[in-house]
Amino acid sequence: MLKLPGVVLALCVGASVLGTSMVQVQAAPSTKAIPLQKAAGDDSEPNPDALRKQALEKAWGYLKTMYNKPAPREDRAQIKAGWGPKSMNTPYTALVLQALHGTEVWSDDEAMFEDSVNWLVETQEAGGDWSFMPGIPQAKGMYAVYVTGIVAQLMAELNADGAWKGKLNDNVAKARDYLKQAQVGDPDGPAKDYDEKKEGYGGWAYSKEEIGQGKKPASNMSTSSFAIDALHACGVKEDDEMWQRALKFLKRNQNAGEVQEEGWQATDSKGRKVKPAGKDSPDYGGAVYAEGSSAGGEENEDGSVTFFSYGTMTYNLLRSYLFAGLKKDSVPVKLAMGWIQRNYTVERVPGMRDEKDYEKGLYYYYMSMGKTLNALGENTVEEPERGLKHDWRKDLVNALKSRQADDGSWVNTNADYQENSPVLCTAYALEALRNAK
Repeated sequence: MLKLPGVVLALCVGASVLGTSMVQVQAAPSTKAIPLQKAAGDDSEPNPDALRKQALEKAWGYLKTMYNKPAPREDRAQIKAGWGPKSMNTPYTALVLQALHGTEVWSDDEAMFEDSVNWLVETQEAGGDWSFMPGIPQAKGMYAVYVTGIVAQLMAELNADGAWKGKLNDNVAKARDYLKQAQVGDPDGPAKDYDEKKEGYGGWAYSKEEIGQGKKPASNMSTSSFAIDALHACGVKEDDEMWQRALKFLKRNQNAGEVQEEGWQATDSKGRKVKPAGKDSPDYGGAVYAEGSSAGGEENEDGSVTFFSYGTMTYNLLRSYLFAGLKKDSVPVKLAMGWIQRNYTVERVPGMRDEKDYEKGLYYYYMSMGKTLNALGENTVEEPERGLKHDWRKDLVNALKSRQADDGSWVNTNADYQENSPVLCTAYALEALRNAK
């Protein structure tokens, strides 16, 4: 069986990053900040938007060199893959296009963009999904929720304005239907009879095909957030029953007992009961990777286990709540926002216990942070305990600008979760910057 490489594997396992301390770490020594050119005698601080534009232009210069570059045959993990039709890499291509769409470097008649969009349109499967590598039978259906969620967001944006306006209605509708049916518990999907009292209900596994094979749905917050982002972008209304199923799943993944329904109980792989974090815990209000599994936690005196909350999934949880129609003053949203306020940082992924793991999945975290705070519509993030108010856009732009390499790319010195791929990290970084505009 073909082992699918690249972004889907990064996203699937990259979410299991945990911990709590707020220790700051320096930018990777292999990257260099690119100084902003200023007029002689100008001692003013560089404008964050000017820094964002400069970073964008540098990154576009790098991405042009990676257009239509497939990974070398020996690179089975696709670390060196580019983007574009000849790259045969659907998610990388869609992530790059979405991160550039609507920015200063985007033009509908740019051949690289036009050809890439047309390739994505042409390779959509009859069932509405996209494959990681089109035309390879062994790859069909694997991780399709991730890949389709990524491409569907792009298609919905393109369909709203510009050269493709109104021309992608069918593509968007088919992708929407695929993702809706892929939800565990959807009445028209392969898991329609799944018990709503079990773990995984209301979330999304890696693909609709996978849950149709009699396996336990591997629903998790990472996969689910990509599906939710796409369904929101595709215009699924807040009164759709899909959102109520999703909210049940989302609340079960929040580390706070009061948001979970009475009688709900998850267990981990060792058969231990999962106990939500208490109000005096640093994990309280944040999110975990999945109801019954995580990469870290602490065993309690009664034999139960409490998982650690971490930044990437907490931002994903908050954004998903907003898209599902919850208001800012609702308890789940306030609890998630409280965790974010207490753990605010752009230096690393908050929630890590071990210093060596501080930058695991860092660029995925940056993207999640930018998308969520932009959707929240607030210009600052308050940190009440220290009396601070953070300009998150400025902080995010400065953090990314300081980590950009001379060639315009970004890459993580921590190779876990495929973030040693410069195309993947650059797409993540640019999406974060796009949301910081």
